[in-house]
Amino acid sequence: MFSYKSKYCVAAAMAAMAALTGHVEARDIDLQSIGYFQFSPLPPSLVSQTDTLLLSDSPEYVGPVGGTLSAGTINGNGRIYFYHVNEMDQPHKIAIVLENQSAYPNTVQVMRQLKSVATPDYFAAGRDLSRKDLENPLDESPNARPLYSLSIPPQGRQLIFSDLENTPVYQDALFTGIVDIKTEAPIFARVMMLPMGMDAIDASHWAKNLPIDEIQLRGTYTGAKRNMEVTTPFDTTLGGAFVEIGNDREDMFINGVDEMQNKAFVRDRGNYGVSYTLKIPTKGNEPFRLYFNPLGGPYSGSFTVKALHQQGARRGQTDTRTYHIGGADGISALGDGTILDSRIMGNYNAGDLLTLNFMPAGASNLPIRFLLIPESLANPQKHQTIAVNVPKDVTDSLGHPTQSGTQIPVGPINGKDTNKGTVDSSKSTMTPAKQAETIAHEETKKLSDKAAADAKKEAQLKKAKDAEEALARKKAEEARIAAEKAELARKAAEAKHAEVERKLAEKAEADRKAAELKAAQEAQAAKEKAALEAKKAEEMRQAEETKRLEAERKTELDRKAAEARKAEEERKAEMARIEAARKAEEARQAAEAKARFEAQRAVEKAALEAKKAEEERLAAEAKARLAAQRKAEQEALEARRAEEARKAAEAKAALEAQRAAEQAALEAKRQEDARKAAEAKAALEAQRIEAARKAEEARRAEEARKAEEARIEAARKAEEARVAAEAKRAEEARKAEEARIEAARKAEEARKAEEARRAEEARRLEVARLEAQRKAEQERLEVARKAEEARVAAEAKRAEEVRRAEEARRIEEARRAEEARKAEEVRIAAEARKAEQARLAAERAEAERQAAEAKRIAEERYQAHLEAERKAEEARQQALAQAEVERKAKERAEAIQRVKEQQENARHRAELARQQIEAERKAAQAAKTGPSFSELDDVHEDTPSVTIPNAVSIDELTKPRPTASQNTRRRDQRQPLQNQQYAQQNPMTNGQQDQDPYSSQQDKQNDDQNPPKLYPMGQ
Repeated sequence: MFSYKSKYCVAAAMAAMAALTGHVEARDIDLQSIGYFQFSPLPPSLVSQTDTLLLSDSPEYVGPVGGTLSAGTINGNGRIYFYHVNEMDQPHKIAIVLENQSAYPNTVQVMRQLKSVATPDYFAAGRDLSRKDLENPLDESPNARPLYSLSIPPQGRQLIFSDLENTPVYQDALFTGIVDIKTEAPIFARVMMLPMGMDAIDASHWAKNLPIDEIQLRGTYTGAKRNMEVTTPFDTTLGGAFVEIGNDREDMFINGVDEMQNKAFVRDRGNYGVSYTLKIPTKGNEPFRLYFNPLGGPYSGSFTVKALHQQGARRGQTDTRTYHIGGADGISALGDGTILDSRIMGNYNAGDLLTLNFMPAGASNLPIRFLLIPESLANPQKHQTIAVNVPKDVTDSLGHPTQSGTQIPVGPINGKDTNKGTVDSSKSTMTPAKQAETIAHEETKKLSDKAAADAKKEAQLKKAKDAEEALARKKAEEARIAAEKAELARKAAEAKHAEVERKLAEKAEADRKAAELKAAQEAQAAKEKAALEAKKAEEMRQAEETKRLEAERKTELDRKAAEARKAEEERKAEMARIEAARKAEEARQAAEAKARFEAQRAVEKAALEAKKAEEERLAAEAKARLAAQRKAEQEALEARRAEEARKAAEAKAALEAQRAAEQAALEAKRQEDARKAAEAKAALEAQRIEAARKAEEARRAEEARKAEEARIEAARKAEEARVAAEAKRAEEARKAEEARIEAARKAEEARKAEEARRAEEARRLEVARLEAQRKAEQERLEVARKAEEARVAAEAKRAEEVRRAEEARRIEEARRAEEARKAEEVRIAAEARKAEQARLAAERAEAERQAAEAKRIAEERYQAHLEAERKAEEARQQALAQAEVERKAKERAEAIQRVKEQQENARHRAELARQQIEAERKAAQAAKTGPSFSELDDVHEDTPSVTIPNAVSIDELTKPRPTASQNTRRRDQRQPLQNQQYAQQNPMTNGQQDQDPYSSQQDKQNDDQNPPKLYPMGQ
């Protein structure tokens, strides 16, 4: 999992990261250190979802005025869930009103009602309702007793959850709650936010529907109770696993309709208001832990975990615990800005069946995860952190101390050279002093050579040690680089895996959104098409009805206009007749005056002729008056007959027009019934039948239009003919009247009076007849209108029932198609996810193999480095042991040399003493024999002087040697220069400068064999 790291562990890195980001860790376990991103998914499956949910969360922020927030129909078991913030200055209340829209009484049972605190702390409100939901669970048993019941009469309204009337929601405060009910029949529920003190039932009649916001969390859904189960048991031997809820993949969001928006499609994104029951089976052979892990953001709510023991002594027993996230545990919400927060939810044994109950808390975020971690993986005491510790002190590879005054000891090793350098006195002719000096010189040379060889060997060993250490460091660096590369490869693989998962999630989300949008668009298009078709049908029906009514109105208007024109023409004819009579009377009077004047002027001339002419005139007038009267009576009879014929024709035409209109209406009704029956019968061929129907209706409308135009044209022609006939008759009548007036001037007043009387009676009779006819026509039209209205209402009712049935059928088909499409999408997504998971698993396995290979190589290199260090340590220990042996051997050789020197000194002193005694003896003998002092001096002068250049004195050989732990020279004998590393010491003591009897070649050879001794200074 993790590569080698230098001196740092994961916990420190995570702590530093948290300190840099400012995130306060709320973790009961370090998920990253135990391989959180390699946990196996345990996808849950939907078992069932029941009951109706009326969700009221949009608009979430209510203002500047209140109103109806959400409304919908509940039938049977249902739940009302509200979640709103008051953004108004004054405190308001939440009111829930039920309306019985049916024609029968409806009984409603209130099973549970819960409300949270109203507070500006959104997490506190959502957390409070989540806790109360688990502390007061809904009793779902058949014998469950309701809190109270109420019976709502037909078209009646009733307020429920009356406690809300006394719960003010102040400005910027969040208030949420739920009500669970049971109904005998469909009931319409309204959720409103109203000012305190307002009558909710009265306000439900006129309160304005508030528009939905962009979140669109309101509407009527199916699935207030959701049962889910993990089909694959969690195996504790396979490592960590997780169950993810609320991701809209394995756990899909529920769909519904918003009845306030003409049943628009909506989704509960988060399944808020839904009660979950999640079962997780387990197996294996070790205990495990259950953790809560939020993924979508901050979460604060409660969960109940029931563990059914299926193994051991407690088999069959159940443990129930409730866990509260946020609030009392010191944090407002878990998972703010990270996906690695966690909270433990108990320890369990393998084989336990876990059942989790919860409802997504308001103000919290989804998805969430439940982590199942074996105890061996979760136990913090078994965590291991791999680190490389590089040794710091690598300077002294042979283990020599580095204190000041350290010197390389000189002397024989292991006593092998203890006998070397001794002089065989039997073969030597040198004096003992010379022999001693020679031995010391040879011993000094050999010791110097040994010291040089040891120093060279030590330098070689140090060089080899340095090379080994450099090689080991190089291998360690290569191992570190390889481990870092492996770590980078692992991180890259994890990042790639996370990126692929993110892309897959984004793709799935985009596909889901596209599918939802497409389905919504299709549903909206189908709905709009159905509404358009219904609207077109209604418009066509209304157009036909309007046409029919317009035709009737036009017919009535034409009839009334014709009657008015007839009355006006009669009036004008009467006025013209009266005017003509007046003019004729004036002309007659003028003619009479003229005739009287002419007659008076010619009376005298033609009295007889005047009398005769008067008689003839009177006879002619009588005859003409009788003929004119007969002719007028005949014309009046003909006019009366023509008028009666015209009226009969008009009545017949009106009757025929009425019958034609009724026939057209019946035909239209029959055609409409046939069309509706054809539409209901041929639903699958709706488009073709619709096109044919539209063509047929257009044709019929065209035919009706043409028939109407023909009828109008015929009526117009008939009217023109009638007007022409009336004009002709009026002209003939005028001429006849003029003739009659001219012929019957004297009887005109009586006739006028009679005619006026008769005309008045006829007018009154005609007016009475027309009034009776008008009343009868109005009554007939009123009866026909009422019958038509009843027919139209019945047809509209039947059409509405057919439309509702059709809409219900289409909605059901759309729902089934949507479910099939979603099932197919889920199947395709599952297959794609499985394939992608298999591919990712292969890639992950390959990455893990490569990481394992890199780790193996790093471990091999690290082991090689450790082996090299071990060998170097062994060589160093061996060198230390060898140096210690050599030091002890040198110390022993020095001790032996000192003993030998002491013995030699003792022998030398003894020899000197002997020689002195011998000299004294010889001197005594000489004194006895009497030699002089000069003779003695000659003896000393003849003695040859022997000197050894660069020889070491006995005092030098016998003085104490410096060891590795101390410096035996006095402080005043040390060199005063601190920057001078070595100083040459002349082995000659007492400043003696003997003459050199040897040649220069011998001197050079002696210098080579006896180099000057070097002592380190200032160390």
